[in-house]
Amino acid sequence: MGMQRVFGMIGVTMFLCVIPPMLESTEPRGGGVPPAVHALPMEPDEFDRREVDAYYDWRNNMFFRVFKLASQESKPDFMTARRTYKVSVNQYGYEVAITFANPLFYWVDLDGNGEFEPGKGEMWIDVEEDGVNGNERLYDPMAPGEGPRGPVPMPPAPGDRSGKPL
Repeated sequence: MGMQRVFGMIGVTMFLCVIPPMLESTEPRGGGVPPAVHALPMEPDEFDRREVDAYYDWRNNMFFRVFKLASQESKPDFMTARRTYKVSVNQYGYEVAITFANPLFYWVDLDGNGEFEPGKGEMWIDVEEDGVNGNERLYDPMAPGEGPRGPVPMPPAPGDRSGKPL
C-alpha cells in the first residue's frame, strides 16, 4: 500500500511539472499581445534606399524617418519617430540629430492610402524603446489615458524637402 502511494505521488508530481509547460508551449507567443503587433516591419538601416525622408521636428523633439517598403513607386507606407538627445547644426549648415538607438513610435499605412492614421490602428508605441520584438502595442493618441512620457507627436504629412507630397 505504501509503494502505490509513493508512485501515485510521483505521478502527480510529474503531471504537475510536465503538463503545464507543454500546455504553455501550444499557446500563441507574445503573452496576449495582438498578432498585428508581430506584423511590424523591422526599421531599415540608416542610408537604406527605401528611406525617402528623414527630418527633425523641433516641436516635439523627435527625429522622423519615412520609408517606401513596398516599392519605390508606392506611397510612403512606414514611418518611425525617435526621441533626440541633442540637435545641432554642422559646419555645412545641416541639422544633426543625436537620437535614442530605437524608435518610440512606429506607423504602418495599413490601408495603402499614403497617410498614417493613428485612429485606424496604424500607430504603435514601444515604451521600452528596445526595437521591434513583440512588446510594442497599438497606440491612439486621442484615447483617454493613453500617453507616453512626454509630448505626443502627431505624424506630419510626408513630403519631400520642397514641401510637395510624396
